Amino acid sequence: MSPFEQLAVAWQALLRALRAMIRGGLWVPFLWLGLCEALVLLALVGFAHPAVSWFMAPLLQRLGGAAVLRYPNVFRILPALYARADLAIGAVFGSIAVGAATWLFAEHFRGATTPAGEGLRRGFGRAVALVLVNLPFNLLVAALAFGLEAWVAHRGSGGLVPRLASAIILGGSILLQAVFFYVNALVMLERRSVWGALAGLPETWARGFWAALLLGIVLALPLLPLQYLSNRANVIVERGTPELVGWLVAAQAVVSLGLWFLLAGSATLAYLSLVREEDA
Repeated sequence: MSPFEQLAVAWQALLRALRAMIRGGLWVPFLWLGLCEALVLLALVGFAHPAVSWFMAPLLQRLGGAAVLRYPNVFRILPALYARADLAIGAVFGSIAVGAATWLFAEHFRGATTPAGEGLRRGFGRAVALVLVNLPFNLLVAALAFGLEAWVAHRGSGGLVPRLASAIILGGSILLQAVFFYVNALVMLERRSVWGALAGLPETWARGFWAALLLGIVLALPLLPLQYLSNRANVIVERGTPELVGWLVAAQAVVSLGLWFLLAGSATLAYLSLVREEDA
């Protein structure tokens, strides 16, 4: 298909994924992922609670120094701490959840009725392949983000440089996402091995790269305002409302879950329509 045809298919895929949000069974993999994220956020915010302090307090001290253990300092770096934890969660549990959702979405778009738990069963059945096939993407995104952040911190630059670095990280992440956009479909719907799925990606680029790029751009936009506020966590703490940072991070996590849902649904339908050329 031409780039314009791909963009039209991508838009239709996104609209159908939006309509599918009322289907409770399709949410099961993401609710499981959300539970993992909620437990991590609660452990970070409530690090002083006796139930978790025995391992959270030493961990935070190692990551941010002894000062982070004094209220309200943990809230100053909470967005950065959670972002690092979320990368690990996404690399492991997120890969399994999206794989499970990919199978569920494919069945849904074909008009089949399947138990929601069957998606998770199939996702866990291919857990190793899903984690490994998404590993190159996750490592490249982490290297881009942490590498540029470390470079900016080392230079001690202010003003335009950090903003430019943030734009590069966002743009690079969206581009990498488009490159690996259909890898979960290759594992879950084509039953390919890790190497077979990665080797099959160039074929998906020829048929659906522009659709993947558009969907990545559109679904990144809702997070930008929340990301901007997260970057101002220190200002929020200084104004005397540190707990607001915790609620902000929680809101960001909830919005991200919705975007994971839309991304998995639209990627599945785009794959079926553009790569497999099915009438879904």
